[in-house]
Amino acid sequence: MNILDRYLIKKFLFVLLFASLAFVAIFIVVDLIEHLDRFLDSKAPVSRTIVYYAYYVPYIVILTLPVNMLLSSLFSLGSMSKYNELVAAMSSGVSLFRIILPLLVLAFFISIVAGLLGETLVPEANRSRIDIYEHEIRNLPRQPLGIVTKVSVQDHDERQVSIDQYNIRTQRATKVNIVWREDNRIIERWDARNMTWDTTRTAWLMKNVTKRRFVGNSEKISRQDTVWLTQTRVSPESLVDLDRKPEEMTYFELKSFIDKINDLGTNPRKWLVDLYSKVAYPFASFIIVLFGAPMASQKRRSGYTVGFALALMISFAYFGFIQSGKALGYSGTLDPILAAWIANIIFGIGGLLVMIFNRR
Repeated sequence: MNILDRYLIKKFLFVLLFASLAFVAIFIVVDLIEHLDRFLDSKAPVSRTIVYYAYYVPYIVILTLPVNMLLSSLFSLGSMSKYNELVAAMSSGVSLFRIILPLLVLAFFISIVAGLLGETLVPEANRSRIDIYEHEIRNLPRQPLGIVTKVSVQDHDERQVSIDQYNIRTQRATKVNIVWREDNRIIERWDARNMTWDTTRTAWLMKNVTKRRFVGNSEKISRQDTVWLTQTRVSPESLVDLDRKPEEMTYFELKSFIDKINDLGTNPRKWLVDLYSKVAYPFASFIIVLFGAPMASQKRRSGYTVGFALALMISFAYFGFIQSGKALGYSGTLDPILAAWIANIIFGIGGLLVMIFNRR
């Protein structure tokens, strides 16, 4: 590593540290203002609020890292271009790629570290932060809360269970449909107004049940006030897992969750997009430096305000492609892997093209 490399990396890391601290401060202030009344009304000590925001910091840093990396590359290389330092280096025979190379290596290394932290420190910190907020600030009981809607699972090879709404806290499902199939033909169907889990019998108690039996072209209908659904793979634990958000799980937890979804017969396409995104997103820091560094090397008379605006525009465009890719992946228009990586592919190719056009 020569003097120019150390000089550029030092400038880059200084801006990165400053930008990261600035975004952490902004996020904390905004969040504090939004939840100030909740903190004041709670009986939790101030120290717990401080710990809450300490757990918030890793998530903020990882979330804003691509933007901070772009700002760092634009300002570090932009200042060198503004004061003709890049011109002097390139006049001595150093190519633009060689000047930018240490930043690319550093960005790749930071992407790897960000990916590791995103699978270890960040999920644990997020869980601890949410635990403090839900149970110490909001004083909610420590039990699963929430509503799962529109659930359809394959109970057995011949039986499928569909639930319109499931309450995790009360373990009660409403508008339940159970269908038996044979040779792609429905042979029996149960429609229940609701069903509740009985821990003693480890079975579902269904109420107001309408049974339909299809034989040939005829249909036999019967109604019962209560029916027990036994020998089922659908349990409250499996339905609670369906309510977990991908950002609350690590890569391997999400992969295990997808395997469980497959076993229940549910289409895992949405979660596959999120799974591949857990690998693609950390590399956003590298891709966005690859795209922004050659642009920053162009000499401009504009000040730092224009550089900041340019960084925001590129960031908004990049994250727009990320969200669009996910939406197309969720709908099945794109393959899950392509949906997760499309932003990196487009901006990676764009970065290489900008590098080629500005190599001199």
